[in-house]
Amino acid sequence: MSNSTKEPLGNGVPQIDDDLDPGMTTTFFSSTHRHTQLRRVMLRVTAGPDQGAQIQVSRPRITVGRSAVNDLVLTDTSVSGTHLQITLGDKRGILLRDLDSTNGTQVQGLRVREAYIEPGATISLGKTDILFLSADEIEVPLSGHDHFGALWGASPAMREVFAILEKVAPTDMSVMIGGQTGTGKELVARALHDESGRAERPFVVLDCGSLPRELAEAAILGHKKGSFTGAIGDRAGAFEDADGGTLFLDEVGELPLDLQPKLLRVLDRREVQRIGESQVRTVDVRVVAATHRDLRQMVGQGQFREDLYFRLTVMNVDLPPLRDRGDDILLLAAKFIEDFARVHGRAPQLNAEAKQVLLDEPWPGNVRQLKNAIERAAHLAHNSIIEPADLHLGRREGRPSKVKKFGTEGEASEAKSDGVLPEEIYAMPFKEAKQVIVDDFERAYFARLLAKTDNNLSRASAEAGITRYYLRELLKRLGMHKSSKKKAED
Repeated sequence: MSNSTKEPLGNGVPQIDDDLDPGMTTTFFSSTHRHTQLRRVMLRVTAGPDQGAQIQVSRPRITVGRSAVNDLVLTDTSVSGTHLQITLGDKRGILLRDLDSTNGTQVQGLRVREAYIEPGATISLGKTDILFLSADEIEVPLSGHDHFGALWGASPAMREVFAILEKVAPTDMSVMIGGQTGTGKELVARALHDESGRAERPFVVLDCGSLPRELAEAAILGHKKGSFTGAIGDRAGAFEDADGGTLFLDEVGELPLDLQPKLLRVLDRREVQRIGESQVRTVDVRVVAATHRDLRQMVGQGQFREDLYFRLTVMNVDLPPLRDRGDDILLLAAKFIEDFARVHGRAPQLNAEAKQVLLDEPWPGNVRQLKNAIERAAHLAHNSIIEPADLHLGRREGRPSKVKKFGTEGEASEAKSDGVLPEEIYAMPFKEAKQVIVDDFERAYFARLLAKTDNNLSRASAEAGITRYYLRELLKRLGMHKSSKKKAED
């Protein structure tokens, strides 16, 4: 990327500000920049095949490209399927990100991969110029409650989510829940079911991320005895199990592409045909799906079907990461201590220093990580007072490490022979325990990869065989991106 200093907005100067890969993130701030926070923006096409088109959007993430899944859909053939994304909720400002497009993105004539922008910026992609503007401020409805089902939060971000859920719950509307791992997507799905007219009927969870490829179709549709090797009896699929109730498709973005048409057919017809049977069975199911991945980008890359995307996303609900929820961290910690007290008959208290440590933590594992930290600290607390040392935050070496067992072949062999894992792992549900171990592996893998490539994201992503954008998102989730660490220090 060129680092030339063409004149940006106002009298400001482009500021190069990439935490891991200098020269890749540009900040276009005017001299009077105040970290603009917008809820509603306008995108107006000022040049190109779609000149004159404009949209007003009030969602936290906006995408632009040729695919119909985008907020602003362009006909410009030199534009990629999902070309760029604009994030309004970033604490440092309005973040524009090129989504590994073929022909790139320019802001104020400077090609960028990521850029912080302000209203008035001109964004160029392909033959198209787009003017980014602030729209009129709108009142965002907030719920008057601090919880919805088992989901708790008093922050404006969560009360805005609750307001949406309260309206959607009584309907049969399909809902797509987005958010990072550990933000509580399954709790949302369960609450939507419990607050609906289907509450007395089944709530069925199908984890698309853990389905073996050869069993995925049978898990969805069911099968007849003898229809394939291992089919030792007749078996209903997830849709039949959820008949009359709600089916929660967790991590739907992991569903293999060749199975997606079969899922779409069931959703459209509300009928299932078990593998090996000719009989068609009618089902009455509300579908709630969740993913931590960017499905719109996956559609643009041909990894997720566009028609299935629209079928599942009648309503989108995005859960904010815990680090953006302020004092909700302490509210949730108090709830987890209450839960601990009901089971163990004692309620340890957080001292002031421990509370501050909780507020300063970036929480890459979000609410799930907070819950585990509080439960561990409650067991370790001396005289019923939880101190910072009890939380073991930022001190992964303070407990038996799974990370180092992924290091060398010798260490891997040792791990196989001793099978040592912390006792807390065995107290977790399987899915949570698996995620903790996977997170530790990813931290070890990427720590070594970044050291090997001198923290250069472009080289690291090429060696790992993943896109730079995806690598950056993984690092942010794991708390390994420098911008995440800076937030904890500010």
